[in-house]
Amino acid sequence: MTPPSTAARNTAAGSTLAPARRGRPSTGARERILEAAIEVLKSEGYAGLTIAKVAATAGESKPLVVYHYGSKQGLVEASGRAVAELITAEALDAVAGARTVEEIIRGVAAGVDDLLEQDERLARLYFYLAAVSVVEPEVRRTITDVNEGWLAVIINLLKHADDGPPPSQVRAMAVMINACNQGLVLERIERGPTPEWERARELFVRSAVAAASHTRA
Repeated sequence: MTPPSTAARNTAAGSTLAPARRGRPSTGARERILEAAIEVLKSEGYAGLTIAKVAATAGESKPLVVYHYGSKQGLVEASGRAVAELITAEALDAVAGARTVEEIIRGVAAGVDDLLEQDERLARLYFYLAAVSVVEPEVRRTITDVNEGWLAVIINLLKHADDGPPPSQVRAMAVMINACNQGLVLERIERGPTPEWERARELFVRSAVAAASHTRA
């Protein structure tokens, strides 16, 4: 299986950053502002995110933050997509060369594990935004787009697996894998990689492989 190209990753997961504005060469301010927004979100959550805090963290002016991202929602949308792309990149690197459903599932899990080891706050940020999305329609749209992008990545991997499910079952299996992975990540964040968590993930992997085999029967 040939891993998706960088362009394919961006197409599947959704572009993280809006296209650069034409005109003067970039000074890096847009990137610094986005990094600052993610840092503020990781530290203080959605409620604590303000244009002023992002500007201060980035070392830029509030008008410049508004110029690049428009509003708090613009910052949240760009941040959510940036975090999703980072998670996707880690997962795709981990599944490079995978040819079976089991290799794909284990690779995705390993990629997420690596990311959690680097900075668990990234995963916490995703779940925090997902919770906020229940009452904030604008955030819900961002989370929905992020989830659809991630599903597209898993679907693409399953389509190219040697033992993948038939086309009519690919999306359903991708939804199952995505939902189970999210549940396992949330459990790990709350309680750590306990022995029970390790066994639960192994059960999930075996169940998913068996399900893929059953759909081909």
